[in-house]
Order: sequence, then structure tokens, then C-alpha cells
Amino acid sequence: MKNRDVSRISIIVCLAVFFIFCSLLYFAGFQMISAQDKVGESIKPQTDAARIEEDDECGSGGTVRLPATKLIIEHNSTAADTGVHGLFDGADWTNLEILDPRGRSIFEFEPKRQFRTQSISGVFFESAEPPNSEVPISEIFRRFPAGQYPVRGCTPDGERITGSATFTHNIPAAPVITFPMDGNTVPVSGLTLMWNHVTTTLDGRPLNRTGYELILTKQVADDPNGFSKPVLSVHLPPGVNSCSVPNQFLQAGTQYEIEVLVLEVSGNQTITSLFFQTQ
Repeated sequence: MKNRDVSRISIIVCLAVFFIFCSLLYFAGFQMISAQDKVGESIKPQTDAARIEEDDECGSGGTVRLPATKLIIEHNSTAADTGVHGLFDGADWTNLEILDPRGRSIFEFEPKRQFRTQSISGVFFESAEPPNSEVPISEIFRRFPAGQYPVRGCTPDGERITGSATFTHNIPAAPVITFPMDGNTVPVSGLTLMWNHVTTTLDGRPLNRTGYELILTKQVADDPNGFSKPVLSVHLPPGVNSCSVPNQFLQAGTQYEIEVLVLEVSGNQTITSLFFQTQ
């Protein structure tokens, strides 16, 4: 009888020890999870939509709206590549940040030292333009969803900068240059460049065309230390599909590149280009 009582007591003690051990493991694991949650909470505002509400520490000044906020797609039909361009201009700033439609920071500009003292009034940038065979346009759309891209920053006077760029996926179809043709040799006088009107987007929807841009570039630089080769650039209304080149611009025996851009109302643009030679 006594042996049975001892066995029962031993079993009870073992169960009690096992229960205490399991309880200690449970509470230790709970404390670790709580600590991880606190760490996650401390970094969460830096990675999600809460960044929009985050204090930008500009100072006690008012609010300035950035007047020029553009984010567009440029598609090159000749090179078969696509990229994203941005222009943010119209107010002096010491830092500027762009967020995507979900509120995540995707680009920050923060000048240092002399440029911070001087401040910046505008910035234009171009993304890389990988071949569509490597990065198809559908992937560009996935990376950059259509919608509003908020902008925020600070002025040298402590004012908060706000703004928003509208980004769409409406890419114009390619313009077709009808004269001259690629590789043609043409006279230096009386040249008229011509192309067909573009009426649809790349995916066949009706195009809200706002105009064309014509760029004619001499392929030999007159000033090697200058920023660019000699260029004739013209912005044309949406109903115009030809342009006469001033005789003074062309030189004999010289190669030129023509670029015709069709412009969509959101700012997206598609380029077709070719080269010709003068007699």
C-alpha cells in the first residue's frame, strides 16, 4: 500500500515539474514575440502609408504647393525600350521626397553642404531604360502602378512643400516617319519632315493626343565642351504632322537624327527616330 502511495506522489511531482517547465517556455516565447513586435512597430512608419502623416520637421512655417509635378513614361519605339521620367520644379527646397500611391517612399533628394545652403529649385531625372525584351512594359506597369504620387519636402524658410504627380499607363502608339526615310540623302534646302498621325495607345485604345515634338540633331558636335550637339527642337499642335526645316540649320555632307515624339495628355510620350544625310 505504501509503495502505491509513493508511486502516486512521484507521478504527481513529475507532472507538476513538467507543467512548470512548459509554463516557463511559453512565457519566454511570449516575451520574445512581444519584443519583435515592438521592433517591427518602431520601423513600420518608415515602410508603409504612415510615412505620409509623418512629421517632416520643416519648422513652424506654412505650406507651399509645388506647381510643377510630373511623372511620365517615355517609350522609344525604335530602340524598343521604356523608362520613367520625373520633373519637380517651382519652389526652393532643402529636401524633397516622392511617395508611391501606397505611401511608400521611392525617391529622396537631399542636397548637402554648399547645395543645401544654396537650396534647389527644381530637379529632372530619367530612370534607366532597359530593353523591352528584358523588362517588358507590363513589368514597368507593375513596378509603377497608375495613380497619385505624393510629394513632400521643406523650403529654406521652414515651410512644408506638398504636391502630387498623376501617373498613368496611357502610352501612345509609335509615330511613323514618312519622309525622309531612314538612310536617305536629302538636299540641304527645302526639307520638310513628315509623319503619320497617331490616334491610339499602344494597347489600341483611343489616344488623347496633345501634340508632337520634333527634334533634329546634328551628329557631329561643333563644341565638344558644350552640353549638346546642335539641335532644332519644335513643339507642334496635335493637328500638325509636318515641319519645314530652316535652310540655315542644315549643313552639306552631314548626318542628322530625326526624333518624332507623340504626346499624350498625361505627359506620356513615344519616340520614333531615324538618320539621314545631307548632300
